[in-house]
Amino acid sequence: MGVRKAFLRATAGRYLVMLINLAVAIIVARLIGPAAFGVTVLGSSAFVIAEALREIGGGAYLIQQKELTPKQVRTSITTSGLVSIAISLSLYFSAGLIADFYRLPEVGHYIQVAAIGYLLGPFIFPVFALMSREMAFGSFAFVNTVMATVGGITSIGLAKLGFGYMSLAWATVTSAVAGSILCFLLYSDRSIFLPSLSEWRGVIGFGAFDSAAALVAAVGEYAPYLVIGRALDSASVGIAQRAVLLSVFPERVILAGVGAIALPVFARSMRERSDTKAVYLNALELISGVHWPCLLLLSALSTPLVSIVLGPQWLEVAPLVRVLCLAAAFSFPWALQYPVLVAVGAVRTLPLLVAGQAILNTAAVTLAAGHGLLTIAWCLVGIVPVNALIAVAVVRRYLNFCWSDFFNALRKSVVLSIFSGLGPICLILTQGGPDSLSIEAGLLGVLLSLAGWSIGLGFTHHPLRHELIPAARILKREG
Repeated sequence: MGVRKAFLRATAGRYLVMLINLAVAIIVARLIGPAAFGVTVLGSSAFVIAEALREIGGGAYLIQQKELTPKQVRTSITTSGLVSIAISLSLYFSAGLIADFYRLPEVGHYIQVAAIGYLLGPFIFPVFALMSREMAFGSFAFVNTVMATVGGITSIGLAKLGFGYMSLAWATVTSAVAGSILCFLLYSDRSIFLPSLSEWRGVIGFGAFDSAAALVAAVGEYAPYLVIGRALDSASVGIAQRAVLLSVFPERVILAGVGAIALPVFARSMRERSDTKAVYLNALELISGVHWPCLLLLSALSTPLVSIVLGPQWLEVAPLVRVLCLAAAFSFPWALQYPVLVAVGAVRTLPLLVAGQAILNTAAVTLAAGHGLLTIAWCLVGIVPVNALIAVAVVRRYLNFCWSDFFNALRKSVVLSIFSGLGPICLILTQGGPDSLSIEAGLLGVLLSLAGWSIGLGFTHHPLRHELIPAARILKREG
């Protein structure tokens, strides 16, 4: 499958899942409040770290290997299963201690139920890795969509019945059950699930560094919520998490396909000895050309967006989103640091790189936590660009490009962002500020931004323009 077609299929699948999750979030946000949602964030943090530990089983290992044997696949899945059993039991029996740390017994109840869903992961994620390696993104998208649908129906139904935060815990279980059944049925070679540890040295040798990097990244992602939970309260955790979720919306949805195909594409580029540097710089140019305009629009329309998506009880989120979008604008190299370094065989570099980035993020949040959520957001505006430059500097060591190449790749995206942002900014000035925008004005802002972006594509001759026509042809043919 070609890269463009793979990207479109992966993006379509991720779009569908994200839209389902967005619809669920809109409904659930009106059924449970910030404090209850904060409990789920604190409970989920344990499983984000647990998922990182499970990477020792080598999901990325399955994608990165030049020649993959059945024994390697079975060893990877067996290792993942053993790690999952050990961690599930550990979380179940330590749930009370974690709850005591936050002085929130609800966190313990959440963890004990969600541990059941985590236990089923070895039947899902290794198969996802194999589908990614084979670029079978149609099957990948189907399973993900069913999982999101089942989880969404569960969370909404139980929330309506009064289960509160526990509705989301049970949703993770039903989603995992659906995913494991589908992966077992759809993947034709059932022999991959036969136990084996014959290739454990290769799997663990790669997986240990991959897992360490994922673990540090998970700690870095969720440590700020843990700090906020201790320094402030569970409601603040819920508000902060919703603000972050909205600010990364363009990255998670608009650029969803990048995460799905990046590692397979870079790994194939290395196997075929093609110009990986050019692939990387072109990817940065395409990503920034979409990411930055979307963040500008999101920042401008944060108030009406929060009103639509979360409801009036969450309006404290809007000012945070405006600031966090500014920070997120500098995060675009992060989407590629992991796949590039894994593809070039520099997986051992990842733990130290991610640790440095996580330490800077967590230190900023810790220092600002006593001054409120808005202060934390502004601190991240200063830290995220530093982390982005660190990521690019490390990648440069392996792809051998100049800083001038990097900044030249972004020139057109800067101008394109200005074109797309002019309309919404003028709208804000005429309406008396961002908090005064109505939902109708927000819709007008979207149209103005899209018009400016379209004009900017032609004015700058941005390479995105050359991708849109072939993409439209593929979509028409696929449809």
